[in-house]
Amino acid sequence: MAPRIKSRIYHGWLVLIGCSLVVFGASGSQFSFGVFLKPMAEEFGWSRSMLATAFGITFMLTGLLRPIAGYLADRYGPKMVSLSGIVLMAAMILLLPYIQTLTHLFLIFSAMSFGLTLSAGSTLTKVVSSWFYRRRGVTLGLLSAGGSIGGLVLVPSSSLFLVMAGWEQAYQFLGILLLLVILPAGYLLIVNRPQDIGVVVEGYDTSTTSKGVGDPGTHNNLEFADSDFSQAIRTAFFWKLTLGYFV
Repeated sequence: MAPRIKSRIYHGWLVLIGCSLVVFGASGSQFSFGVFLKPMAEEFGWSRSMLATAFGITFMLTGLLRPIAGYLADRYGPKMVSLSGIVLMAAMILLLPYIQTLTHLFLIFSAMSFGLTLSAGSTLTKVVSSWFYRRRGVTLGLLSAGGSIGGLVLVPSSSLFLVMAGWEQAYQFLGILLLLVILPAGYLLIVNRPQDIGVVVEGYDTSTTSKGVGDPGTHNNLEFADSDFSQAIRTAFFWKLTLGYFV
């Protein structure tokens, strides 16, 4: 491995920017779908309730498919999975201007929901958690904020393209943005683990290694260690967190 040039900026912050941009593009595109409801209904003569059902599929399937996304992230790495999701989302968005029937619409949105699941913040949480230990809560919050900012920016941007050009061009804007901006940024900035480039986890005190604490990846207590699904379900913390989401 070639020696790395020391920098005052911790590389994890660049990784966080890359992850946040992916979430920005994926979530922002999803939030923008409501903008297209009226013009598409007028174009094809479909009822708004039917179109809303198609849009709602993405939200429903995104939740159902998350276990699959988690499995793929463990097997192939969250970077590859999330960027594959961006490619799939972009491809489906670019196909939307060419739909002719409701069947086309439902099929495209079903496929798009899988791409959205792969590129969602839940996949990239694994990356951010691997890079940050002491500031993990703050950085995960910033990652989530990327999705909210995406909605704040891309919804009005899509509306502007829709008013100035048409709904087809607005969809093309979103697809091109994902492929030419979000995808390259994620590819260049995201690194799955600091160990992959010889960097220490933020907040990890190397002086405590001999005492068995400090590094969340080598800690013997599974409640604080990085673990896979089979290990996580054997901890009380996992079930407390799961119950909290249901409540």
